[in-house]
Amino acid sequence: MPKITISNIASFIEGTSKEAYDKLIGLPAYIQEQVAYRHEKCKDDCIPQGGCIHCGCNPIGKHFVNKSCNNGERFPDLMSEEAWNLYKIEINE
Repeated sequence: MPKITISNIASFIEGTSKEAYDKLIGLPAYIQEQVAYRHEKCKDDCIPQGGCIHCGCNPIGKHFVNKSCNNGERFPDLMSEEAWNLYKIEINE
């Protein structure tokens, strides 16, 4: 279980509200792509075990949070559309 801190509470609220917004209205496509990219990166460890290997949080909700919990080791912070398009070219995806 993750440590309860102000930062973790804020992260939980951000992830949960963005996930709900995406289901109801839909986030922009470039954000949805980044969330899908994060899901793909975590499909073999974090998602099956039900907790992020870096922070212990629910990985599904955590993927909607702007700040990466792994300091960019696995995936970066959520980016602007322009930065995301450049990043996709850089990682060849």
